[in-house]
This record gives sequence, structure tokens and C-alpha cells, in this order.
Amino acid sequence: MTDHTHDVVLQAEGITKRYGGVAAIDRVSFDLRRGEVHALLGENGAGKSTLIKVLSGSVRRDEGTVVIGGREVGDLTPTTAVAHGVSTVFQELALVRQLTVADNLFLGRELRRGGLRDKRRMLEEAREALSRIGVDIDPRRTLEGFSRAQLQLIEIARALHRRSPILILDEPTASLSAGETRRLFEVVGRLKAEGVGIVYISHRLGEVRELADRVTVLRDGRWAGTRDAKDVSDDQLVELMTGRTLEELFPDVPQDPGAPRLQITNLSSAALTDVSLTVRAGEIVALAGLVGSGKSEIGRACFGLERLTGGLIEIDGETLAAPTPRTAMERGLLYYPADRHREGLVTTATLGENIILSSLVAGTVNRFGIVSRPRRASRIQEVVEQLSIKPAAPERKVLGFSGGNQQKALLARAFARDFAVHVFDEPTVGIDVGAKLDVYQHIKRLCASGAAVLLISSDMEEVIGLSHRVYAVREGRVVADFRGRDVTEQNIVRAFFDSTPSPVSAGSTP
Repeated sequence: MTDHTHDVVLQAEGITKRYGGVAAIDRVSFDLRRGEVHALLGENGAGKSTLIKVLSGSVRRDEGTVVIGGREVGDLTPTTAVAHGVSTVFQELALVRQLTVADNLFLGRELRRGGLRDKRRMLEEAREALSRIGVDIDPRRTLEGFSRAQLQLIEIARALHRRSPILILDEPTASLSAGETRRLFEVVGRLKAEGVGIVYISHRLGEVRELADRVTVLRDGRWAGTRDAKDVSDDQLVELMTGRTLEELFPDVPQDPGAPRLQITNLSSAALTDVSLTVRAGEIVALAGLVGSGKSEIGRACFGLERLTGGLIEIDGETLAAPTPRTAMERGLLYYPADRHREGLVTTATLGENIILSSLVAGTVNRFGIVSRPRRASRIQEVVEQLSIKPAAPERKVLGFSGGNQQKALLARAFARDFAVHVFDEPTVGIDVGAKLDVYQHIKRLCASGAAVLLISSDMEEVIGLSHRVYAVREGRVVADFRGRDVTEQNIVRAFFDSTPSPVSAGSTP
């Protein structure tokens, strides 16, 4: 057995952190070696964020020891962590939008010459740091107007510029495009070759499989296991995280489609051209396509969020003319947006308020149109239990919940009435495996009740594992319709690039 003791650059033993007597992490041990990518996995609430906050000095540990570079470190603060060689890029970016890119890269450690800031040298080094990760940004610009993806890359450039031997990346690709993600992977590879130890937090098993040398899994605040990435399967990782196997991730949804519930014919808009498709009762149909393909615009058009220039939308055989969110819901179509913060939830409200806003059903309102407080509380509790929202704290602000539980709050709107059609746009983006299981079970229940489900997703495993049929979308058009044995990743991805006709014409019904 190989002895890696001399390669360890960071070692944490028995780390415990409590909040109000409840342990967020309980006696967790973790180590990082020189020149490795060590992935940290776990469901939301498993303790990943708490652990990296302890290691980066953002949170003070209650128990345990931290050894960095062979020396035990006492009380860690963000400043002392950086001084010991630990750089962290959190999901919540620590940038000042009013300052320039260069100023942000050197924030708190400005270069000086003769007592004055050496702006020329700072600009030169900023350009070097940005080019190191393939980013073409003028370091003299302020951050106003930059996209979140650009800000994420600037944050990464700042961490890399410190040339720290230890780098912690918390969901670094969450806001990046495929091209930006690929560039980041190349940077990670170069840093490994230079001997940098990297702690990599991600919900995406594909990324972990591609990048990681070792994987540590946390579950319910405790260490669940550390494995060599090459020796552990996705199924084993999922079981470590959730106690359930990967086979259980996608529920078996019987296929017994009924009459068409959603019929789209020759739908056109600024982003769409002659889109036709059908979704039947008791059927899950997926829309798959590259970023910018138009797949999301189809769902938004059904809900009146995309201005139409032509075509027809029918729900249970009745035309939905000039759709708006109100008329779509009245006719029985419900849309779940991809951006739950901007379009799905009232982020300043509590969990309970968000649930009841989307679930004002008969039974919560009396004959005078006034919400009954006891019925409201009972209804909220019922939804919380049905969707397994944790913690069961309706009075807490919705932003205080994990991404998975926020997504469940969005799903609560399904309880408003028996909708005929449910349109899900990226329903599991940014949530962990356990929350995905709950979302998939919810979709299965809707399908079993006779609803039609239109699933819009960029996750190919999700598309194949959950849907009965798949429409491929390219450049605003439906270019293929796959079903049965033809629903394979190879066929679907080929349709993204190839103009060869699909096995089944795009507008046909089953």
C-alpha cells in the first residue's frame, strides 16, 4: 500500500461545528494531497459548506484539529487561511462591483511602489491571471454589467493569482457555459501538474468522474466514506450520499398514454420556427437541446412568456389563444421556470407564504374570499410533508433553505388544482441527488394521475431515465422525435448537430 503521508498538504481531524446545539458537521475527517483533485460530495445539508467554511476560516470550528503544510493551525480566519496558502472560491462571490477587475484581483493586498499603489504592475499581473484561465476581459473595467459566469471566472482568477498550494472550488461550474467549463477543467489540470491540491465541490457526478482523484462523501453531517475515484462507481457514490442506489434515482413510470392533452402545431416566435409536438395523458415527453437551441422558449411560449407570431396551442382539445400565465393556468397548464429565484419564488417571503401563494385551493379560502388561517396552516403542513421539505419550518425565509428544498417549494404550485399539463424547465438544476429523487417521484405521481408532463432538461441522464419520448430541438426547430429503443444518448446528441431525419417525424403523435 502506498504511503501518501508526505504528500498531505491539508489534514482535518474530528471537525465538529454546532449551531444552537445541533451539529452541522460531527467529527468529520478529511485530507488533501499535493497535486490531486479531491471531490467533496453530499446532499444539500450534508455538511459540505460548513466543512469548507471551517477550512477557509469563515466559520470557527468547535472541535477538531487542522494541519496545513505539516503545521497545526489554531483559530483560522479568512486572512490567516490565505496566509497559510488556502484560497477559496465560494458560490456566493466576494467581489465589489464598483471596483475594476484589477482592483478586485488585488483587493486587500494591493501592490505598492514608493508608498503608492503600483497600478501599472497590478494591470499587468491581472491580465496574466485572466489569460491563465482563457478569459479575455479588460482589467480596467468595473464589474458593472458583467454576467455571473464572468464574475465567477474573475473570482477564480483572483484565487489562482495568489498561487496558493491549496484551492477550494465550491460548485465552480454552476454558472458557466460548456466552453467556459471546459476551460476551467483545463486550468484544473494545469494546477494539478503544478502540485496544487484542489478541493472540488459539485453535484455533477460527470464532473467528479472526469476530474477527481479521490472522493469524500458526507451524509447528515458525518463522514460517509472516502474512495479512489477510479475504484468507485456512480451507483456506489449515490448510495453513500443517500442510502439508495442509482437504479432508484429514476422511478419506473409505466407508459400507458391516453388522449392528447397538449398539442402544439406550427408554433413560431422570434426564437422558434414551426414547432409541432404532442404530449398525451400519463406521458412524460422531454425536450432536449444545446444551450440556445430554443427548448426553453417552447415551454415559455406555452405559458405566455414568449411572444408568438404564429401557430396553435391546444389543451385537452381547446385552443389557448394569445396565452398569458393567467389564461394558461385557467385552461390547465402549469409552468415551472428554470430560474426559481427570479421567476418562481418570492424570495423575501417565508416558505409557508410561497407555498400558499401557489396553492390557494378551494378549502383555504372561505366563501367571502378570505384565507382561513387554520386551513392555511394545515394546507402548508400537508404540502411540506408530501414534498419532504426539510427542515419543516414554514416560518423560515425561503432563501434560508437549500436549493433542493426551494425547488420543492416551487413544486408546491402543483397542489393548486388538477392541472392537465405540467411543463418543467430544468427542474433539478443546482440540486443534490436526494432532492432529485423527490422531484422525480413527484413527476411520477403527476404522470400516474393522468397529467401530461413536458420535461425540458439539459441533463441527458435525466432526459433518458425519466421520459417516454424525446424531441430534439435545434435552432428553434423540433428536428427529431425519439421513442422506445431509439431513445439513446448517441441518437439524441447526433440530432443536435446532424440534419439527418429522425426515425419518427417530429410532429407525429404516438
